[in-house]
Amino acid sequence: MTLGLFFAGLLWASLTMQENAAWVEVVVWAPHADFVAPFVRRRFEVNVAGLMIGWMVAGALIALCAIRAPFKIRGAAIAQRRLRELEREVLELRTLPLRQQEEDEILAAEAHIEAGSKKVMIEKIEIDRRGAQGGRGPLP
Repeated sequence: MTLGLFFAGLLWASLTMQENAAWVEVVVWAPHADFVAPFVRRRFEVNVAGLMIGWMVAGALIALCAIRAPFKIRGAAIAQRRLRELEREVLELRTLPLRQQEEDEILAAEAHIEAGSKKVMIEKIEIDRRGAQGGRGPLP
């Protein structure tokens, strides 16, 4: 549907440009470096088709900017929201070692154990040492 409207508009523009091939005079008030008459009327001969194409391009650019504006606003809002989330995450990660130590102490106090490190797999280490010594028995 949209593509069909685009081609219909292109056909209409082409036919309009072909029928308006005349030249017209355009008068523009241009600034002039004179204090007595600061503006001067300048006359230009312009092709009507070219003038219409210029206005169509300007209108299309304005329409394009108007169509893209809501998407840019939404994208900026999403980026700001994501940035705030990341800032909160960084703040949380900065305080993690402090909170982790406090949480470990609380858990250790609740379990009535020391917060220090404990050795693990002691039996496995004993077996490995015996195997390394050739199975001579336990180490003193």
